[in-house]
Amino acid sequence: SLQKERRGVPQEGPSFWETEVLQNIQENDWYLNFRMPKETFNVLCDQLHPYINPQITNMLDPVPLEKRVAVTINGLASNVEFHDVANLFGIGTSTACNIFWEVCEALIAPRALDIAAHCSGMGYHTWQMSRHDIPIIAPVSYPTGYFNRKGWYSVLQGLVYHTYCFLDFDVGWPEKCHDAYVFECSRLCHKLEDGTFFTPFSRNIQGVNIPVLIVADSAYSLTSNIMKPLLEGTARGPRAAYKASLSRARIHVEHAFGCLKGRWQCIMKRNDCQTQNVKYVVSACVVLHNFCEMQKVAYQEPQEDVLYQPEAGPEHHDVPALSPAERIREALFEYKINHFVTK
Repeated sequence: SLQKERRGVPQEGPSFWETEVLQNIQENDWYLNFRMPKETFNVLCDQLHPYINPQITNMLDPVPLEKRVAVTINGLASNVEFHDVANLFGIGTSTACNIFWEVCEALIAPRALDIAAHCSGMGYHTWQMSRHDIPIIAPVSYPTGYFNRKGWYSVLQGLVYHTYCFLDFDVGWPEKCHDAYVFECSRLCHKLEDGTFFTPFSRNIQGVNIPVLIVADSAYSLTSNIMKPLLEGTARGPRAAYKASLSRARIHVEHAFGCLKGRWQCIMKRNDCQTQNVKYVVSACVVLHNFCEMQKVAYQEPQEDVLYQPEAGPEHHDVPALSPAERIREALFEYKINHFVTK
């Protein structure tokens, strides 16, 4: 397998990819190294073809598009250094580096197109939002903002549909930024405020018009579009059912983040890219995650455990009573919430 080749003597010569990978590799080893079946890999190459032109290069023998995509995906999946990937594919280190960033840029360019179409017109569902931390090397600028007792981290905030796809995400904020602050500065927040993110839709429940809702953890502020858990010790009767329903809905977002990190080791382990480049790597991983989910690629558990992400503790800054958000939540208390929270 490619993993065995990585630990042994590097293969040399232009025929390594063609003879060893394309002809002799077994399906299990292909999935191990590229996180998808070979047929799905070919579909990805077809979709990226308009964004990658292998002929625009100073090399006398340009690297084929399929090999460029394989170099990048293997690097994202394994989180090894560029010279290891270069040895594995029989190319120079600088070439591997250039290919990696070229393909990452191509992955990011059309990222909103297919997923937006995939999730549109699916009716009334609850969406889930969460924040996870990505381990990175110590940044040159403002290192204390990215540091906690476990190391240096950059924030990834994502909005997930019940199909485990990310419809929106924001990445690159320092670890010490509060979840609510990251959200308030995001494009998602601004679009929710002006009513342009979701297709206009509401349902009347207990005399209250309920819009499309996002389920978030207790670190976020309660708004007309965001529902959060109640404070500990306040859930009784209908409120306990409300809390349990939100917990079930949040399973989707935690599963999506787990699959994302499990597939792409570069964001589960420490990412050694420069801080300003981390967002491009993470964005490419999110796009590839969505692609795998839409292609129905079965997720296989990684060999190492995904980093544990503790849920943020409760915040005591709920909006005043009788606000529009409180009215929505009170209506949900009185309604059988299981009728519309996606199971």
